[in-house]
This record gives sequence, structure tokens and C-alpha cells, in this order.
Amino acid sequence: MEAQDPFKKHQANKMHWEQGSVFDLSWSSDGNLLTASGAREPVRSWRLGRGGHKEGEEHKGLGNDIERLAWCPATQNLNILAAASYEKVVHLWDQRAGAVNTSLNTGKANVDISWSNSGKYLAVTSREEGLCIFDTAQPQNPVVSAEYDGVINSIRWSFDDQLIFIATHSGTVEVLSWPTMDHLTMIPAHAVSCNCIGIDPRGKLLATGSADATMELWNMEDFSLFRTVSDYESPLLFTEFNMDGRFVASASDDLEILIHETFSGELVHRLKLDALTTALAWHPRNLAFAYGSSASTKSSTKPSVSIF
Repeated sequence: MEAQDPFKKHQANKMHWEQGSVFDLSWSSDGNLLTASGAREPVRSWRLGRGGHKEGEEHKGLGNDIERLAWCPATQNLNILAAASYEKVVHLWDQRAGAVNTSLNTGKANVDISWSNSGKYLAVTSREEGLCIFDTAQPQNPVVSAEYDGVINSIRWSFDDQLIFIATHSGTVEVLSWPTMDHLTMIPAHAVSCNCIGIDPRGKLLATGSADATMELWNMEDFSLFRTVSDYESPLLFTEFNMDGRFVASASDDLEILIHETFSGELVHRLKLDALTTALAWHPRNLAFAYGSSASTKSSTKPSVSIF
């Protein structure tokens, strides 16, 4: 029996976006704001409501070189946006004040950021130089500054803040305990680069996407392989679970976004695109997601931010 497609009536709605390729997207934890960064673009947010979305508002003071974005997931700090530039600094921007209230000096070229679910800690990674973890209550210096022998592609926290997952260029996922930073295990996820990680909000599964054109789902209890999904022809770029873990969305170089039902592995929706996906983020409270794109020379398609 084929899985039902709850997305068949969904439509893609484009936000106002000027010119540069989209670097990253993040939803505020209440789902009211969608924020994007991109090349030659200031960071911009759209406020969503029943009447649709308003014109995007620029975030002053962040500049045009923001590579990664992440709104704090904790309710008490939902107004704080972490914005990482490639050049060794992460800004904490306060929505209430409309300005940067803290800048974290990482000393490294930042490639990924991830909040702990409590909102207390922020992890920042450098591709070849390791990671820093900041306590946002005392952000002057990192509480952890660790080198890593290898290339890091992405980092994520478990939803209970007890584990840190590091996706590596060698194809493994390194699992560390928090706050001890003990190395618990190494998941031999892929034979080639593990490009991305997704964490099931229920704490049951871990998703990994690889340059080998597969997505694998792993049991969080014992890190055994649960399922391999091979519906791709190109390297995966993103794997993300929706708010209740029922679905996992993935994007690859195939110019489409696929949505699978998590436990059956059934492909329930295929969203065809005309440009490469450069960012993907589920809405935190409903079955919608945002995606960003780069320009397409084949179809003369301009970069865009869309909600599906």
C-alpha cells in the first residue's frame, strides 16, 4: 500500500529576493519569522501570518557575508538569531533591539552552527580546524575549543542536549557526549563524504546524506542502520525531519526535493525544481518547508527563497 501524499495540494510561494545565491535559511522557533542569508544580500526576514507574508525586512548590522543562520530554539530566547560569517565571527542578533548584542570570536573560518535545544549552548565548526562551543550566558570565550583530525561538514545536537553529532568528509559520524565531550562511538555511515545530518525530534532516528547518493536512517538507541534510501542519482546536500519526525525531506544535485515517510521509507512527494537547492528548513509547527536556490545558467533562473 502506497503512502498517502499530504503535500499534493501544496504550492511553492516565492519571497522577494534580489540577486545572490541563497546561503542559508532558518525559522524562528514560533514559526512566525523566516530568515535568509545570501551572496551580495543583507540578511532578510519575512513575518508570516494568516494574510500571507510581509515584504522582507533587513537585519541591520550583520553585513552581507553571512554563511549560516540559526534562530535559538528555546522559547525564552526565541528572539536571538545566530549569524555566522565565514571570517571567524558569529553575531548574536536580538530581534527586540533590532541590533547585534554580542559577537563571538571563533578564530576560525566558520562552516556550520548548531544550537543546543535548551538554547544555552551554541556549537560552531570549522571545516579543517575543529569546533568551538559557547555558553551564551557567558559568551566571551568558548567553553570548549577542540581540534579535529579531519574535515568537518556539519554538526548537530540531539534534542535532549546529551549528544553531539559530527558529520565528516571521510563518511563517518562521530558521536560525542555533552558536557563531558567523551567520544562515545563512530558511526560508519558512508564510504565517502557524509555531507549532512538530520535529527528526529522524537529522538528515535538520525538521518545522514552522502556524496554516494544515498540517505541512511540510524537508530538513536544503538546507532544500528534502520534503512537506506537510494532514490537519488547525485550527492545529497540536505536531510531534514519535519516537526514530529513523520517525514524527512532531502535535496541533492538532482534538482528536486524528495519527501519520504520516515518509518516506511515510502517516497510520498517529489518536488521538481529548476535550480540547485542551497538551503532547506522545515517550519517548526506545520507541514511546510522553506528552500533556497542558486542561479541556473541552463534556464536563466534567478536565485530565490520559496515556501512549499
